[in-house]
Amino acid sequence: MSIELTGKTVLVTGASIGIGREIALRFAAAGCRLALTFFAHRAEAEAVAARCLDLGAPDVLLVSLQLADDDSVRTLFERVIDRYGVVDVLVNNAGVVVWRPFLEQDFGEIESQIAVNLVGLMKLTWVFLPMISDAVINICSTASLHGTPTLAPYCASKWGVRGFTRALALEHPQKRIVSVHPAVTATRMNDMQGMSPERVADVVFRVAAGEIAFEPGGDVNVREYSG
Repeated sequence: MSIELTGKTVLVTGASIGIGREIALRFAAAGCRLALTFFAHRAEAEAVAARCLDLGAPDVLLVSLQLADDDSVRTLFERVIDRYGVVDVLVNNAGVVVWRPFLEQDFGEIESQIAVNLVGLMKLTWVFLPMISDAVINICSTASLHGTPTLAPYCASKWGVRGFTRALALEHPQKRIVSVHPAVTATRMNDMQGMSPERVADVVFRVAAGEIAFEPGGDVNVREYSG
């Protein structure tokens, strides 16, 4: 099954750096309209938006988003729907991580990873889902396929995303809902070590374009695809 994405509207959270940046650029090159969010990296986000336009995106909307803040999520929804009226593909990419053993993390660090990576993702999906015409792609992690030392709260959040994805797909079989699992990726989150974010973006794009098959709510492991 091949899906033509030119002219489609794609929302990518956490699009200013890393994996999100490369996902935005990949969809831009395919001629998609883009809604991109950022949190702490405004200058980088503005550069990404400009690059997306250069690559062929017909329109780019850039919105600041704090996933742990309900009002911020609602504001994003209002701005995206006011601009585009619909979202064809939602890519839930934004996330945070603390690389320390569990007992060395404080309550705030534990809470922030769950609030952003899981609860915020769920709330954002909740507000947008009725307006999504096609797909929800949740950027999960191979950490949700096995345990990882020094990442207990992060693993918990990503295991939660994986479970949420599977259940949501059963509730909404008319939409394509999937988890994409990068391994450690060369981004600031991982001290620029690991697989290339371009490889992850290519797999996400191929999922959206119908080039990679998956069961509803299933798992796409980036390691299984060359890049």
